[in-house]
Amino acid sequence: MKTYRIAVIPGDGIGKEVVPEGMRVLEAVGRKFDIAFRWDEFPWSCEYRAQHGRMMPDDGLATIRHHDAIFFGACGFPGVPDHISLWELLIPMRRQFDLYVNLRPVRLMPGIIKEFISMWTLMII
Repeated sequence: MKTYRIAVIPGDGIGKEVVPEGMRVLEAVGRKFDIAFRWDEFPWSCEYRAQHGRMMPDDGLATIRHHDAIFFGACGFPGVPDHISLWELLIPMRRQFDLYVNLRPVRLMPGIIKEFISMWTLMII
């Protein structure tokens, strides 16, 4: 059985709700396809910043560097400007690990008019 080591960063808000559910889904997939996961959870978030003065520790990126993947939820919290969470957590992860894009899968549904699809695509980006 192949085991994958995953750095889990739920972050703030909705991330704390969806990441545990996503982990449950991955565990179910793992059982079906003989894959195991070793979850290492990190509390880095805007709430963490309020307590420690930074979004993650100085050695944060080095700590997660050798994981097979990063499962990141969301960041953003009242009282912490968006540019802080971006430049202290999200952008450093993207730059350090060459994560150049946040690509979300999109599927066109039959019967939906082209103009609606164009507008909807712009809204979710």
